[in-house]
Amino acid sequence: MSVTAVNSTQPGATTQGSAAPVSSNPGDQTTTSTSSSMADTFLTLLVAEIQNQDPTDPTDPTEYITQLSSMAQVAMAEEMSVQMNTNAVLMSNIQVMALGNLVGDPIMVQTTTLSVDDSAIHGRVTIDDACTTVDLHFTDEAGNDYVVPLGTQSPGQVSFDIDPADYGIPPGDYEVSVVTNTGEEEVPVEVAGVVNDVRIPLDGSTPVLNVSGIGEVPFTMISQFGVPDDVAPADDVLV
Repeated sequence: MSVTAVNSTQPGATTQGSAAPVSSNPGDQTTTSTSSSMADTFLTLLVAEIQNQDPTDPTDPTEYITQLSSMAQVAMAEEMSVQMNTNAVLMSNIQVMALGNLVGDPIMVQTTTLSVDDSAIHGRVTIDDACTTVDLHFTDEAGNDYVVPLGTQSPGQVSFDIDPADYGIPPGDYEVSVVTNTGEEEVPVEVAGVVNDVRIPLDGSTPVLNVSGIGEVPFTMISQFGVPDDVAPADDVLV
């Protein structure tokens, strides 16, 4: 199969926002307990101050009101902090559960590395300027460079469908990049694949997707859910 490049001026896919992995939040209970303890201590000290004030020179009542107001503001701020932490954990759990539902689904991810096998590679690049030459480069660890020409292209998205064997690209891991005659730098490369599994790191870092033909990528690198027909038919990606 030879390379097929299709230019599209449709806007790029949106990128999924980041999220933290599922976790519990034992700190909420500790924070609440600490807040309650601080309030009790404050009231105890306030009562002691009132009881031990100089009868001949009593404290101005407005000072007590000011102190109570300050304490109320501190308590409110702490409660808001606890609530925000709780909401963040809930959102994180929901996002991780949603990621689990992606297993077996086709997606597109932005990547600079690929794991090449005998399967076709479906994807797209996005260029800013009209180019007379757009070349896709596959570079292995030994420095061997394999070039796949995508031809003359207009600005926008350029889809490609590559059979590695047609270009003598052996199975293995590669860095992938784009070189144009206009000298564009860091041209984004998106590749279609199927989510094989989702890994939640024990250190609490960003969840990682294992995508066929690509390998492990942070879920924040998802550029599109599903694969548009101009990149590849869904059945081709799911094979």
